[in-house]
Amino acid sequence: MRPESGHIRETTVAAGLILDLVRYLEQQGVPLDTTYRSFALDPLLLEIPNARLPGSLVERAWEQASRLADDPDVGLHSAENFNPGALNILGYVLMSCRTAAEALGRLGQFAALVNDGMRVHEERDGARIHCRFEVVPNCDNYLARAPRHAMETMACGTLITMRRLTTRPIAPLSVTFQHARPARIEEHVRIFGEGIVKFGHSANGIEFRRADLEQGLLSANPALLAMFDLQAQELLAQIDRNQPERGTTSRRVLAILTRRITAAVPSVGDVALELAMSERSLQRELREEGTSFRQLIEDVRKEIALRHLAQPGALASEAAFLLGFSEPGAFTRAFRRWTGASPTQFQSA
Repeated sequence: MRPESGHIRETTVAAGLILDLVRYLEQQGVPLDTTYRSFALDPLLLEIPNARLPGSLVERAWEQASRLADDPDVGLHSAENFNPGALNILGYVLMSCRTAAEALGRLGQFAALVNDGMRVHEERDGARIHCRFEVVPNCDNYLARAPRHAMETMACGTLITMRRLTTRPIAPLSVTFQHARPARIEEHVRIFGEGIVKFGHSANGIEFRRADLEQGLLSANPALLAMFDLQAQELLAQIDRNQPERGTTSRRVLAILTRRITAAVPSVGDVALELAMSERSLQRELREEGTSFRQLIEDVRKEIALRHLAQPGALASEAAFLLGFSEPGAFTRAFRRWTGASPTQFQSA
């Protein structure tokens, strides 16, 4: 039952994800107009870039899809048709990552862009990497009422994505769901493997061998990251020309940040390791030069964002994702702080 209070925020889901479900139903012979009518969904919404749907509509869509296709495993089957492109720029970022582990980390970092009612946590334990899917509490979240199809889609979609992006086969070590065991689990066994899936567990998640995820990806679309890399190199040259007052350590940190920030924002520990310094020594030297690691990240993000948005047809969402912001709104707030204007206002000036 949904909460009655109008003060509780309702979660939302990226509209692009519904397209996979719509396509699956079409493959099963369900007419498109029947699908949209049953979902109570205006198909024009799916044509709007970065559109989001209320969780209650998605909850209804899962229920109706299972009925229309007469398929209790509709979540699994929809995920088998998953297209990373449905995630817009996030999908391209995943495909452009260097390793499967990096792609999984990015998925966790930006999970809220897919479904802001779910949090994805990546945990590394020796030779294993565990990806846990959590339901966000204290909101009107359909996942708390009807989690099965969404959680099974998430687990299956994660596995399918890793398999499609990598050069060698990947098999999960375990898959766990909090919901009860369905009457039939043949499809779970087919997709995940014999003896892999457990139901009624304390957490939803999927576990992989670390070595499997450290293999390189078949980069389907590296052009976007390459563009940002070029902009980063131009920024480095500009820093050398226009900011000679920066100290030696600051310039070395900036060089690392501009090279790496479009893959994932590196930690101060990562940068210190690359510079063969301790974190404490690095932070002390930056203080002595009148700056900080956080400030240098801000400087790099600002300059790359300005360069990107100056390009014809550039999207703020691209800059947000590739510069490591958790959501477009966070990037917009940072951009206002840097320039006093929103990305849209900056581009129209």
